[in-house]
Amino acid sequence: DGIRDLVRSRGLGDVYKRQPLDTGPRDTGPLDTGPRDTGPLDTGPRDTGPVDTGPRDTGPPPCVGPQCPCAPTTPAGWCAIGAACMGGTCVVGPTAGSLVITEIMNDTVAVADLGGEWFEVYNRVETPVDLRGLRVRGNGTEMFEVTGANPVVVAGRGYAVLGASGETAANGGVGVTYVYGSAAMNLSNSSDAITLVAADGSTIDTVAYPASGWPETMGRSKALRPAILDATMNDVAAAWCPGGPAFGAGDFGTPGAANVCQ
Repeated sequence: DGIRDLVRSRGLGDVYKRQPLDTGPRDTGPLDTGPRDTGPLDTGPRDTGPVDTGPRDTGPPPCVGPQCPCAPTTPAGWCAIGAACMGGTCVVGPTAGSLVITEIMNDTVAVADLGGEWFEVYNRVETPVDLRGLRVRGNGTEMFEVTGANPVVVAGRGYAVLGASGETAANGGVGVTYVYGSAAMNLSNSSDAITLVAADGSTIDTVAYPASGWPETMGRSKALRPAILDATMNDVAAAWCPGGPAFGAGDFGTPGAANVCQ
């Protein structure tokens, strides 16, 4: 009776009647005994930029300034054969297979072989490579070393052409990355070999083409099939095809670009 009188005296009768009973389950979880957060409130501005939904970057931070040993904007900073630019530092890795011989022009028609011979290499890594210090051997005693005052750069995932002549009138219209000269090496029309050797003496890649079984069409390059960019798979004849289309003065091949089989 006392409670009802108190409710009536304060005018709470209707409110008291309208409150539903809590019929939900009882909270049986453990008490929170951790310390209370007494840190200051974050009063900085709210980030309103777009949400980054790309994959998480797990690589080293890029180094783009002139202080970086292998900054791409510094001509003296290219990594050597077999090294990759990691966080601004040239890190030496396995040299075998870092460059792949992908195309050979050994028997020209549009121009004389003396100036028209060339071969192409592909850089399998993403870091540009300076070819200086690379030695190239042929059959027998033929050999030359890539030298120069300026870097001889192969772009990451790119191609470079090494040729007997840099004169387009003599080489059939080829853009040559490095001229080795016909006196240093001659690519036989029958059988020969090309071996790339790193500065430390290790073999990077070698291709030996015999007198038969390999594509041999006058005026067409020997082209590694475009799906095969591997220093082991390019050892077999089935991996090669006659190159095309026509370029420059009329010979066939794709010097400095992805190969096409014709």
